[in-house]
Amino acid sequence: MRRVFYLTRSYLPDQSGGILMRVAAVNFLRDKGYQVIVVTPGSNNKIVQQDDIWYIPHNMKLPKRLSMKLNALYAQYGIYEDYLDPWVKQAYDYLKGHLSNDDIIFATCGGELGNIKLGSLLKRIINCKFIVNFRDPLNHSLVNNMKTHGNFYVSREENEKKYLSNADMIVTSNQSHLKSLKTKYPELSSKLTNNYFGYMEKANLLPRQANNELKIAYSGTFTATQRPEILAQAIEALKRDNLKLQAYFIGQYQQYPPIFNYTNQNMFIPFMPHAEYVEFMLKNIDVGLISLADDYFGACVPSKLYEYINLGIPIIGALPEGDAMDIINKNQYGIACRYDDNISLQNAIRKMTDRNIYNEFRKNILRDRDIWFMGERIKEVVGWMQAL
Repeated sequence: MRRVFYLTRSYLPDQSGGILMRVAAVNFLRDKGYQVIVVTPGSNNKIVQQDDIWYIPHNMKLPKRLSMKLNALYAQYGIYEDYLDPWVKQAYDYLKGHLSNDDIIFATCGGELGNIKLGSLLKRIINCKFIVNFRDPLNHSLVNNMKTHGNFYVSREENEKKYLSNADMIVTSNQSHLKSLKTKYPELSSKLTNNYFGYMEKANLLPRQANNELKIAYSGTFTATQRPEILAQAIEALKRDNLKLQAYFIGQYQQYPPIFNYTNQNMFIPFMPHAEYVEFMLKNIDVGLISLADDYFGACVPSKLYEYINLGIPIIGALPEGDAMDIINKNQYGIACRYDDNISLQNAIRKMTDRNIYNEFRKNILRDRDIWFMGERIKEVVGWMQAL
């Protein structure tokens, strides 16, 4: 059985949506016949191997929170290549004695460079196959000639190119990021490909109950990247027209002040375990909202888009131009408009209150639902792996 060393910045026992997606990907690779060994930072001060998960410590000499802040600062100003550099050194020293040239290194990127760097360094000495899987672009890198707004951050392109150059295959999660990488690094074009990762596990759908009140949910991260308050602002305006609407905000909203002005008018529900969340959505929610509030994030497809497809609920998007907007609008799964156009967002919600329009969107989602299942999407990746 061929071994795959799956490098990821975080894994179980944490339960965030991104981690659950990675757990699902690992399980699907195992189902395809690979022995997958997950390599991830651990919280202990020694290496722990448990059920094919290898927890390698950060090797911190200071308290964790302070160490991580310093590492991030060093990366910002170019002292480190990535905030994970101390962990990369520790992991490299350990792994170089445990891999063979018949193994496959599968390095994920959710914004960090560390796993790509670790995989590239190991590839250089072991000469095994090395795959990079971008779930998101490298943080603070140039994407389609755009960078994130905010404080100064040293250019990341030199190190990104250096470590990607050792890869045998580079898989993005959307066409916009694929195009960006091909433009930046044309010499890597033959290694670059795209795979939409899809949803984890098929939900048992329930019949939709006719209801005069349209229930819309925002579920996910509460940060300035998503600006979930734009849904609350749209709902507030539409209720003046006596539309029967109810907004639900699900997640850790307590540390996000911009939403506080809307807590009395809307339903706020704390973070739920995934199975409980799925049950709640199926029983209560008509429409799912996804939002990304910067043009830079046109090169990202939120995992909630796939989640809503799985749940069979139409989607409203407040998004930049990019793959997520295209998936919604071109497939008629709902209505996506620009994140900075609240009037268009209000119009999208208003259209959803028409049950004929709503039912047409739902029919389209149910028609295509199976093709977005991760178990189907990953077959393409496995085929590429076998061809290496």
